[in-house]
Amino acid sequence: MDLKALLSSFNGFASLSFAENWDNVGLLMEPSPPHAVNTLFLTNDLTEEVMEEVLQKKADLTLSYHPPIFRPMKRITWNTWKERLVIRALEKEWLSTLLTQPMTPHPRESTTAPNYPTEGNQRIEFSINHSQDLDKVMSAVKGIEDVSVTSFSARIDDEEKTRISLNCTQKALMQVGDFLSQNKQLYQKTEILSLEKALLQHTGMGWLCTLDESVSLAT
Repeated sequence: MDLKALLSSFNGFASLSFAENWDNVGLLMEPSPPHAVNTLFLTNDLTEEVMEEVLQKKADLTLSYHPPIFRPMKRITWNTWKERLVIRALEKEWLSTLLTQPMTPHPRESTTAPNYPTEGNQRIEFSINHSQDLDKVMSAVKGIEDVSVTSFSARIDDEEKTRISLNCTQKALMQVGDFLSQNKQLYQKTEILSLEKALLQHTGMGWLCTLDESVSLAT
């Protein structure tokens, strides 16, 4: 199968747009076209031991859950195992394709928005005062466990502002509150909401039910 066609299929199933901005996803190394993929090798982590197996199988494409290339490389030498992986991939033209897909949970796995913790029952929203502070705020809140973050543009007092929305647990909410209280100059117009599951129609506590026929209860 042609590499570009395969990438299109991957993107249709797990779009790269779902990935967080800190994640390094997609095609990481691409050989000169055309490149046909006959053998696809799947792995959770591309270690040097796994690379040996890839070489033995003569895989045309390696799909890794964790990106083998994450931080920028200033040089490619034999000093580190990450650099050695790149060298070995480049040495084999049929192997020089490394791909990683989004680490963010796929939205089809849940009926809720992607990346929302199932135990999260609190939502806090606030506006960023200055766009240059956005990275600082996002980095801080994403470092808190059990927090899911989204951002969107909103018009507030006739000005375009970036609005941050967090879904989190009660414990995480306290940590977010501590950060905000120490950085009051970064945000404004805060709202805190308690999230509850929607009630099903004609069910739940407080409903009186009348049976069509009497029944006996075991004691």
